[in-house]
Amino acid sequence: MAEREDREASAYRRRQPETTQLYRLVQANWLSFRQGLRVEGGLLPAFVAAEFEAYLVCGILGKGFVNVRCAACAETRVVGFSCKRRGFCPSCLGRRMAQTAAHVVEEVFPAVPARQWVLTVPHGLRYQMARDPALASVVLRLFMREVSRWYKRRARKVGIAGVLKTGAVTVVQRFGSGLALNVHFHSVVSDGVFRVDALGRPAFFAVPPPRDEEVAAVTARIWRAVTKAVAPSDEVNEHADDALEVIAGASVQSLIATGRRRGQAVMRLGNDPLEPWGQYVLGRQCAAVEGFNLHAHTRIAGNDREGLERLVRYIARPPLSEERLSELSDGRVAVRLKRPWRDGSVPWKCGKKDHQ
Repeated sequence: MAEREDREASAYRRRQPETTQLYRLVQANWLSFRQGLRVEGGLLPAFVAAEFEAYLVCGILGKGFVNVRCAACAETRVVGFSCKRRGFCPSCLGRRMAQTAAHVVEEVFPAVPARQWVLTVPHGLRYQMARDPALASVVLRLFMREVSRWYKRRARKVGIAGVLKTGAVTVVQRFGSGLALNVHFHSVVSDGVFRVDALGRPAFFAVPPPRDEEVAAVTARIWRAVTKAVAPSDEVNEHADDALEVIAGASVQSLIATGRRRGQAVMRLGNDPLEPWGQYVLGRQCAAVEGFNLHAHTRIAGNDREGLERLVRYIARPPLSEERLSELSDGRVAVRLKRPWRDGSVPWKCGKKDHQ
């Protein structure tokens, strides 16, 4: 009896994307969204349109499936084709997230303590990095250079000498919790240094955690290095002809890009949306310098492989979660945050009546 219940619990159940809030929202608004862009004189790049078209057939049996047969028991299952895209499909990106986390834990990251360093940058630089992947690579290299330098200096202060190396796994996220365009970096760094001997064999040495003022100093060095290298602009190009650039520019600023509310701020539920957010302050290994924000509070013990996998799954997660979407009584669709913003508000994206 127990074995049968276990089999039933673990049995494959076909996902039904057509029943989800996200699928219904895209299906109902995709064509009118494209038409609205044409009326306004904008066209989406082909790869963006392909993402939406592929999502609308992902897992839909009427668009293709395979009949899988078990060689042992001869039982069959119908499995719909997946889009395998990297844009926003929660199912395909969720599978990629799980595979990435398993690969990092099993094949990449050694059994040493890990610390997450998260870097966000000013809005103008976010927009520039969204348009230019090479620029994002430059910022990432400078970010990792300064973090690595801190670890080596910290190690030498406590008496660890020799050829020192650091290791890290970085995920470049292009979205924020409110789904606005926000190119930023999540780096899982070995929380210490590897000393390499004459034969090239590494030995790991943990270092004391960074103090708040040390995180501030690293942030300042990142700011100086990036400003010198890329001269980030605080202005977003409002006259871009490409529809994707117009949408990206609006999203970076949390503005509506198209439709009758074009140029207006994304509505937020909660406290007064005009209330100032206040200034970031040092504390809990977090600092901000001239729009560059660095957070280094999250640490995973060397023997906590499950914790490391959860962390990698978090930083490699899809931008959209079905659990965070809900339809309001007036037909709009709300996107819930995991926690309130600093002003206590919760942003919401408009579904049936407006486009963003």
